[in-house]
Amino acid sequence: MKKTKTSIKNYWNWRSKSFGCDIDKSAEVVNRWETILNDLVAGASGKRALDVGTGTGQFALYLAGSGFVVTGIDLAENMIFYAKQNAGKHELDIDFQIGDAERLVFEDNTFDVVVSRNLLWTLPNPQKAIFEWRRVMKPEAILVISDGLWMNYTWKRVHCLALNLFKRMFADSGVISAHFFLSYFGLCKTLPFYEGICFDEVSMLLRTACFKDINSYDTSCFGANPYVGSKPIKNKEPLFFIAHARR
Repeated sequence: MKKTKTSIKNYWNWRSKSFGCDIDKSAEVVNRWETILNDLVAGASGKRALDVGTGTGQFALYLAGSGFVVTGIDLAENMIFYAKQNAGKHELDIDFQIGDAERLVFEDNTFDVVVSRNLLWTLPNPQKAIFEWRRVMKPEAILVISDGLWMNYTWKRVHCLALNLFKRMFADSGVISAHFFLSYFGLCKTLPFYEGICFDEVSMLLRTACFKDINSYDTSCFGANPYVGSKPIKNKEPLFFIAHARR
């Protein structure tokens, strides 16, 4: 397990410099995410929030901007470095820490809101993580999870990857694809949702952890899938979802 997490951390440390943020896509995407997140956490009884797998801190920034006292954790220290930079640019005071989503250091009943985006697919034990997130939440606290079916199939079609890399030898996307493949090739069988995760699977994880009021947010409000550029959201892969529930 330690070797698996070290490999995952090393990849995201490398990826952090080119990871970007929502504003890289468009101001409209930023506004949409911010509005959705604020709507979903509006009923929280307090203002302490945790962003698990914060990356460069986008969700943490949205919450801090709306008045939450936010802690953001990530396994990759380079992601934390860029998250702190982003918070500084927006003059927001956010407590960013290196941390493991499956083994939180916080006490029971600490947070009013817990959020996570695009993390479950790369966790060796997502059910353990969900139990941990619930443990640190106060009674009736709100959980928001976004993830998706990312079609991480490159390990099944190495010949296609090689052809694509040849075509895009000097493109950033080709380098990222190659590094992702080399980093995750030996890990995919240890990650239950490596190829992606859907709302029904997350709902099952949440029910097992005794969450209640589990619902899916209608992502068609984006108009176009923010992860695939201008392609409209259709009933086919890749899809993403936003789930929300209460402790």
